[in-house]
Amino acid sequence: MDNKFIIFFETLTPEILNPRDYIDWNNIKEKIKKIRREIALLESLDKDNPKEDLADLLNKNPKILKVLQLLIAHTPDVIYFDDKDKYVDFEKDIVIVEKNKNRAYQIAQIFIEMGLVEFLKEIKSIEDIVKGVLLGLEPNVRKNRRGKKLELIINLLIKNIIEELSNNLNINLSYKSQMFIDLLNERKQIDYVILKNEVPKVAIEVNFYSTSGSKPSEVLERAYPNLQNNLKNKNIGFIVITDGLGWEKMKPVIKTAFNKINYLLNIKQAKSGLLKKYILELINNP
Repeated sequence: MDNKFIIFFETLTPEILNPRDYIDWNNIKEKIKKIRREIALLESLDKDNPKEDLADLLNKNPKILKVLQLLIAHTPDVIYFDDKDKYVDFEKDIVIVEKNKNRAYQIAQIFIEMGLVEFLKEIKSIEDIVKGVLLGLEPNVRKNRRGKKLELIINLLIKNIIEELSNNLNINLSYKSQMFIDLLNERKQIDYVILKNEVPKVAIEVNFYSTSGSKPSEVLERAYPNLQNNLKNKNIGFIVITDGLGWEKMKPVIKTAFNKINYLLNIKQAKSGLLKKYILELINNP
């Protein structure tokens, strides 16, 4: 186990994204392009008569609400305040303000109270501020980008392994992603399932943790060992591929996991041939 533990951290991938993936500049440019007209209209706001003018702008050009949402860096669809009657539903209000001038006035008043108009008096370019906000929101978007890249990497790796083993061993192997398996007390969705002659033989769970926390600890120390036992009762082997800088501060969790999980590895180990070795062992189990 100690050797496995050492090799795991020697081959750890701290970040799955490369420099080209880290910030989606084209996406930021496209988002700006779609609201450039509304940004220009907001630039023309009469700062001496903000409530009337902002309400009028919202009424005639509802998409300005999207710019306002970005200016306060609020990504959820609804923003609430201490008074339950004071809120903005960016998704629904973009339709309402076009038909209801009173609602446009209410929203204008909220943003004035928020201090946004005073802030706009002090800046030279709303577009530059919006660009800065979109750049600041990149960490939230990056999480999804990591997930998509991880999925692409593992999909291709498993696909190639299954094709190679099928051809070399002349056996009927296939795989499915996000497949449900009926276990003793639950129906569990598995990231990848390897099938031999259409019968599930290997379940693979994959994750990547950029930061430390209680969730990865719970997953590796309790959830996955329980899942492994339940899968064993169905004669299905279990492999865990996990990686990321988050594990550097949780080394004891990995050490414990190696005692509880039979097949645990990271992405570089999986690519080096270890995943193929583990799959081969498990599909050959009677």
